[in-house]
Amino acid sequence: MRPIRIETALENIEHDERVKEAMKLISWDFRSLIGCESETIRVMCEAIMLGDGPIHPPGFSVNGASIDKILETWQKGKLRHYLVVISIKSKAIADLFKQGDVGILAGSNLTRSGIVIQLAGSQKSVMEIVKSLKESIVIDRVSLSHGSKGMVESGPTLQQLKIIKVAYKHGWYDTPKKVSIRDLSDLIGISKSSIAEQLVKAEEKVVGSFISRLS
Repeated sequence: MRPIRIETALENIEHDERVKEAMKLISWDFRSLIGCESETIRVMCEAIMLGDGPIHPPGFSVNGASIDKILETWQKGKLRHYLVVISIKSKAIADLFKQGDVGILAGSNLTRSGIVIQLAGSQKSVMEIVKSLKESIVIDRVSLSHGSKGMVESGPTLQQLKIIKVAYKHGWYDTPKKVSIRDLSDLIGISKSSIAEQLVKAEEKVVGSFISRLS
């Protein structure tokens, strides 16, 4: 099965204690699936915090999600990065990953816009994971890739839509501009480089969709 992208907005999951704790930081970006052990999956993530405050130490746990190890830390400007190994207890999900026919892809993350999960593998296993997720959270969008271009949606992602809406509301498209990339970064809570990148991608999709309807 072609890779799929699963998205849900933060408001659908912000009541979850695990999400509340995670969102004390700016974002959590998936880096690697470490393994599956019994009823638990272990993943490596890059967590990003504004400033240099401490992250929860190894052994911290909330509702089945635990910090196992902090592998590395580094500072980049005002942002503090942590390479972290996390355990997530879920027998249903762990059983599916243990079959070895489905994987999590780069680009999966948790930010203040919500969750993005990108998967590839056998259709049966991928759809079972989607079904399992739908039983526990509201899913806003599931999209398929097309051809060899990787993940391609019919329009901007939820995160891109949020960024472009906030940018429009605060005068990014006015002449002269009434807001800067730094301002948008502070408003939305993600890095300046991510704001700039996602704005370009969102604008490309919106303009491309408009042009395709004219041709």
